Amino acid sequence: MSEPSGGAAEGGRGRGKLAVLAGAGLLAASLILADAGVAPFRTWAYQLSWYPLLLLVDGAHAWSTGRFALFGRLRFAVSLFLWSAPVWFVFEVVNFRLANWFYVNVPAAEVLRWPGYVTAFATVLPAIYLPDRWLRLRLGDGDVAGPSIPVGRAGRRVVFAAGVLFLALPLWRPDWFFPLVWGATALLLEPWNHARDPESSLLGDVERGRYGRIVRLLLAGLAAGLAWESMNVVAGTRWIYTVPGLEAVKIFEMPPLGFVGFTVFGLECRVMYRALVNAGVAVEGWDGPEDGGTGAGGARPRPGRTAGAALLAAAFCVVASMGMDRWTVASTRPTLDGLPGVSAETSAALRSAGIDGVPGLADSDSAEVARAGGLPPARAGELVRVAGLAELRGLGARNAGLLVRDGIGDVCALARIGEERAARILAEATDVREAGHRRRVRVWLRAAGEACPAAGG
Repeated sequence: MSEPSGGAAEGGRGRGKLAVLAGAGLLAASLILADAGVAPFRTWAYQLSWYPLLLLVDGAHAWSTGRFALFGRLRFAVSLFLWSAPVWFVFEVVNFRLANWFYVNVPAAEVLRWPGYVTAFATVLPAIYLPDRWLRLRLGDGDVAGPSIPVGRAGRRVVFAAGVLFLALPLWRPDWFFPLVWGATALLLEPWNHARDPESSLLGDVERGRYGRIVRLLLAGLAAGLAWESMNVVAGTRWIYTVPGLEAVKIFEMPPLGFVGFTVFGLECRVMYRALVNAGVAVEGWDGPEDGGTGAGGARPRPGRTAGAALLAAAFCVVASMGMDRWTVASTRPTLDGLPGVSAETSAALRSAGIDGVPGLADSDSAEVARAGGLPPARAGELVRVAGLAELRGLGARNAGLLVRDGIGDVCALARIGEERAARILAEATDVREAGHRRRVRVWLRAAGEACPAAGG
């Protein structure tokens, strides 16, 4: 890697320092405002936090080296961001079968919701790449020595067969074999990467007994996972895990053992992007120099092939988004108008009194709501309790409406009913297979029990 000249390096460090300050400021402001429940920061907390974080990390790299690892290379950055969403949608599609996580409080309008999916998922590959690059900067290119294991054609076949098994078993029995998904795509694609370009292949590293790149990717995946989970805590639009057998104890939203999956996910991201490069549809750069060279493999995207691949990827993203709406999204962001029994007139009166959303209504005193909405005190109390029900772990207005229709009008009433009844009531609002639906129900029942322990649910 060539070093920038003295003047260029100094200028790059100055810009890196500014990027660090800007990224840190924007990140802090976004998290504080999201935690305070300020719209749109709470709804869009993921996007408004992750892009400043990427700027901060890349700025720190430039502050040290005089070059931005990502934002200083436009073609590579655009390629990495654009391919990131289709890469992550692969795992969303697999989750239709696994039902290991679901989303709550997503925007109700598709015109906002679908771009929200894409802009959020576009950060996934950069979130792995930048920590990997930072670790390379700090640790150098020195490798972790290990055993040299011959690969060859026979080895590639064994690895590919393992990938088929790692994908087939979770799809066959997801409650038993779901952890194997985190590794399947790497095992399926890496043999092809090795056949095309052994020097840039992780299997090639194993063959050479040089494990430094693999270790960096494992650590990068863990770093990204910790950031993902910590930011999810303050987000209004968020994900909730329902991993079989690991539903009770969590760090942030993730079961502790789940963080092991993030390490493997770091490998998968790099392997999948490398496969796109080898296919001639993505820009080289993950392992290449930061001065714009092509780097390992020297492949350049082919315009015709790239255009065709982009169209297929866009179609895949649309289909995957439709599937998410049906099987993975449990609730949209509740509005006052969407709460059961709230008329347009009552909603307008509440807004004029400063209660402009469901969270605000749930936190309000019922006497205040009665005065603001011109309602009888008993009715105002009902609305406050229903709003609290809709806010419970992203239960949402539609699910709250189903519960209210069945006589469950508040969180404590939900805590008192059993799983069978709750599952039956809420089944109308889901297309998720029974096991995944039951796990969602248990999330809400557990939250109700924690919020109202006296109910003895």
